[in-house]
Amino acid sequence: MNTVKALIAVMVLAAAPTAMARECTDANGNDISNQPPVFQELISKSENCYQAVELAKACAWGSSLDVRTASLAYGVCETELATLKPAKVDTDLLATMNERCGAHHDPNGGTMARSFTAYCHLNAIDFIVSMIPHQEVF
Repeated sequence: MNTVKALIAVMVLAAAPTAMARECTDANGNDISNQPPVFQELISKSENCYQAVELAKACAWGSSLDVRTASLAYGVCETELATLKPAKVDTDLLATMNERCGAHHDPNGGTMARSFTAYCHLNAIDFIVSMIPHQEVF
């Protein structure tokens, strides 16, 4: 089972954060892509990891600004992960994925490497959160 999770993790980490499922807009549909304080605040106030990740990816700049943006979304995901009470194997996998993000992108240095590393970390925690069963609320 750990091998399957590790294989899936590698596939997730290989995916580039370029596909955008949504636009970088506020609740009223206003384009906020050139307003980092606005979209960063919206990310930090997201209701769950999925929403935070989707908005962070939609508002990605491909620059060192992404480090802050992805970090805010990561924080939302960390909060959700804590409520899910993950098994040790899941937290260990997240730690391994995060280490690989740094090893893969950081040696390149520069703005794009920092952006890729930040989104790699975000993809890793998003993957872990999405794999843990959530209690349905009706």
